[in-house]
Amino acid sequence: MQTIKIRCLALVVLIVLASSVFIADGRAQKKGDYLFFASADASEAWVRFRGPNGSGVSPDRGFPVEFGTRKNVLWSRSVPEGKSSPVLTQKHIFLTAHQGDKLVILCLERRTGNTVWERFIPRGRKEFEHALNSAAAPTPTTDGENVYAFFRDFGLISFSPTGKERWRTPLGPFSSLWGLSISPILVDDKVILTVDQLSNSYIAAFGQADGKLKWKTERRGFALNHATPLIRQTPNGHNEILVLGPQQIVAYHARTGDQLWSVSGLGAGSVGSPLLSGHVVFSVSNAPETTPSFEASLQKSDKNGDQVLSPDEFSNDENPPVLKAIGDLFGNRDGVVEAEDWRQAWQEWSGKSGLFATALESIPSSAKTEPRSLWTYARSLPRVSSPLLYDGVLYIVANGGILTALNPKTGEGFKTDRLRGAIENYFASPVAADGKVFLTSESGKVVVIRASPEWEILAVNDLGEDSYATPALSKGNILIRTSKTLFCFGKN
Repeated sequence: MQTIKIRCLALVVLIVLASSVFIADGRAQKKGDYLFFASADASEAWVRFRGPNGSGVSPDRGFPVEFGTRKNVLWSRSVPEGKSSPVLTQKHIFLTAHQGDKLVILCLERRTGNTVWERFIPRGRKEFEHALNSAAAPTPTTDGENVYAFFRDFGLISFSPTGKERWRTPLGPFSSLWGLSISPILVDDKVILTVDQLSNSYIAAFGQADGKLKWKTERRGFALNHATPLIRQTPNGHNEILVLGPQQIVAYHARTGDQLWSVSGLGAGSVGSPLLSGHVVFSVSNAPETTPSFEASLQKSDKNGDQVLSPDEFSNDENPPVLKAIGDLFGNRDGVVEAEDWRQAWQEWSGKSGLFATALESIPSSAKTEPRSLWTYARSLPRVSSPLLYDGVLYIVANGGILTALNPKTGEGFKTDRLRGAIENYFASPVAADGKVFLTSESGKVVVIRASPEWEILAVNDLGEDSYATPALSKGNILIRTSKTLFCFGKN
């Protein structure tokens, strides 16, 4: 009898321990690490942009192939404007939006889509943004209970599951070419925020419990990046934050913010977020094909014809933050843009476009040498969407609906073809589950393909509204945000 009791107690201990860890990349990790790769409860895996450590992959099954406004829709509801993606807890959905001069955080019931609570935050300012961007572009994150959101027109804020404000940390203003849209992530009881902008770029950690600054590390300026970081556990057991750009991959110590290593050779602009598989990181970066003409800017903005651009002339230009950054950071840094300043700036914003595979297996936490480049692929690159690695195949989707499947070990192309029925732009990143890949086009067509080196289209589902947000996958349900609606699809 005593033996039976001991065995039962041991079983209880194992269950408790199992409930506090998640499997990530074949290793057990503390819940705070958020290196989800597979989870006993997938509802708690989609807690950040693109789900488990930004992979875009759900371990669940039972997702529908065909769905739409009248087919396999479990519920739908109108939502305010925004381009952030939904994140999930066991019971709730968190979504950000903006409405007039207010920023919005929504907490919805997963089962019905009904509003649990809605909180409005005053929009302190309206920063410059590209037409395809949004004041609610960054995706929030959750620890399974509380929500953490970043708005570039406000800063960071956190709410409890009941809608009580836990803390707020105002940040900014910022200087960005297209408007900041990097999403926050959680690691080691910290909220990590990367602020890549034209000047004064940084990465910072804030306390998950109180929002107070824990560390802040300066990053290279003149950055045009929008890639959300991921987490890597090193061989000696601590967490690294892997961040793209400009022109490099950089690793920071999650506890201290210290830069540990970097690898150069990338383009200056990284919009799609990186992927980590074992000890290989996959990243996409883009460099300008041609240098913009300084003469064209002079013709447009040089009011007095002195062949330089002064701050009072910047307002006539399409992108005044760029000219201000060039004037402040290049040449004699007097705020005035001359031809040589322009040349130096755009030489800085150079590099190589491509999909890069970089091996990290030999990089300890204090390495001073660069990781090893495995291969580079430079055709049909995505401009905004992130790559996807699923069942041994690496996928990228370029504008024009060009889908490429590659061998992740060699970079060799398996198949490149158009997504017939949805040949258009793709801003949402692909996601995968249950042997299928889901790709959402700008006009709201969701192409479902059979995951395979020789992929094939299974269905094209038209939602009838533009879509820029990446879907969330959990427990056989597909959550997709369009310009006006949040849909939950599942097998009826």
